[in-house]
Amino acid sequence: MTHPSTEFLDLQAALAGEYSLQRELGRGGMGVVYLARDVRLDRDVAIKILPAHLADTPSAREQFLREARMAAKLSHPNIVPIHRVAEAGGFVFFVMAYVEGETLGERLRARGPLPPAEAARILREVAWALAYAHGRGIVHRDVKPDNILLEAGTGRALVTDFGIAHGADATSATDPGKITGTAHFMSPEQAAGERVDGRSDIYALGVVGYLALSGRLPFESSNLPALLVRQATEASPSVMSAAPGLPPALGAAIDRCLARDPAGRFADGEALADALAPAPSAKLALPPTLRAWLAARNPLLVPYMAWSAGFGVLTLGNLLAWVTGNRPDGPADIVLLAGIASLPLLPIVGFHLNQAYRQFRAGHTLADLRAALDVARRERAETEALTQQKEPRAHRILRYGTVAAGTWLAATIGLLLEGVIHENRTGIQWFLLPVLTTMLLGAVSNALDVQFVPSKIRRWWQTGIRDRLWSSRVGEWLSHRLGAPERSRLAGASAFRATEAALGVAASELFAALPKTYREQLAELPSIVEALEARAAAARAELEVLGAIAPAGSADQEVLAERKAAAESQLAETVAALEGIRLDLLRLHAGAVDLAPLTTLIDAARQIGEDVGRLAEAQREVE
Repeated sequence: MTHPSTEFLDLQAALAGEYSLQRELGRGGMGVVYLARDVRLDRDVAIKILPAHLADTPSAREQFLREARMAAKLSHPNIVPIHRVAEAGGFVFFVMAYVEGETLGERLRARGPLPPAEAARILREVAWALAYAHGRGIVHRDVKPDNILLEAGTGRALVTDFGIAHGADATSATDPGKITGTAHFMSPEQAAGERVDGRSDIYALGVVGYLALSGRLPFESSNLPALLVRQATEASPSVMSAAPGLPPALGAAIDRCLARDPAGRFADGEALADALAPAPSAKLALPPTLRAWLAARNPLLVPYMAWSAGFGVLTLGNLLAWVTGNRPDGPADIVLLAGIASLPLLPIVGFHLNQAYRQFRAGHTLADLRAALDVARRERAETEALTQQKEPRAHRILRYGTVAAGTWLAATIGLLLEGVIHENRTGIQWFLLPVLTTMLLGAVSNALDVQFVPSKIRRWWQTGIRDRLWSSRVGEWLSHRLGAPERSRLAGASAFRATEAALGVAASELFAALPKTYREQLAELPSIVEALEARAAAARAELEVLGAIAPAGSADQEVLAERKAAAESQLAETVAALEGIRLDLLRLHAGAVDLAPLTTLIDAARQIGEDVGRLAEAQREVE
């Protein structure tokens, strides 16, 4: 058993009744961080204190307080919020939100370089945070992987530890020639002790990206002076040489961040974030485990179908016999045979439950499965749009005729088996006629490549039981029984999710973590978030389908352009509503107590959710 340090005990004594210390989270040159429980608000927080040996040094104490005061001014979804700055029992400390997860440095040390899509997303979120801070005159000056937190479940990146930050217009409180920062991530001007601005943080973020994508640093040396000389005099090698195969746009953005001259870098974080944005046509890449889950097929599906078809024919025969009066005891037999015909549903559902159970054990959540199903539906819609042509009338007549002939044949077989039709009474033509008709129509349909099953039925069969099961409340109940984790345990699990899906998951998790009184006052929020997420996903699917349709003439082009603009507007306003809900939930977690902004936003979101008729009608036109 590890005994607590004297510092831990003294701090707990000083904060008794306000915070309950649990354990040390980490320590660095400018502070020690503890996990604690806020007694009054009953939530986990992180408390950072200035080490005792530095607290007696006026310059170090002032620098620490400056960090806290400046960081407390920042309120951004990608910056760890500061709740309180105070002194107690000789300790100087500040209290900040506790982010469950790991640092980017821990992630890289444990599992190596990131996939390009995940790295680009993290860098983009950090760029937004830096742009926000720079806009308020604050330069971080120590951007590095260990100062970037990755939130568990959502994967959201949050910047922390403004330990050596200062106002861009302020003069240094230390000696002019003193270098502050982490050497490998310093810009040349920062290493030279010159005045820095936000572009110095852009350089540091470029080094972070270089390391995250390649597992290497752009400059390495056996000693600090040699490292600083190389950074100041040599051009950075291209990240493409260290990590071949990167998307060219991503590699170019990293290389531009690492320009020696600040004028050659991005002017601000917003410009960098725009350069890191995914291309509009980029596809959401599913993790291999979820892709395998979508492709899994029950090996006994054909025998099950044959079983159901055989007993279904018998059921139909008994039904016809009962309707015609030949089997007065028919209802009991009909119910029995229908039950036997539906028995394969049990092993089919069991197969899907087992497949989902494996995904839950691997660390995926129900939200991951639902997002994967949504991606698969979009891919199917796009494939159908690319291959679908107007069906000739003759093909449609053949399809309907073949279905009718097959139904006639099945009914005839049922009547023969039940003894309603006898050869000595009706003649062999009662059986041969439907057989020959079905064979003839089937052969012609096959020769003309007629789609035998209508598109709506085919779409239902492709999505099947799995889609309806895991998208329902029953699926939610079953997922809990199967041990589905509340938060994904896989790195980058949310990278494949569309924006609305990621926002929906984040909002749901933030709502679940609220105190009970807040959840009761905002009881309708989960259903509104779910409706908004579905509406945004439908608008996105329509945009993808419309993008795959080639207009036949100028009139069609105008109609498609109008529908595309309407879908884009709908997607933007719905995602904005989701983003607003998430931000207000974040503010609640950060200590805000006023629910009025969130309830107002919920009312607006409800009005958005009610306007679904137009999208549904447009979707039917596309189909």
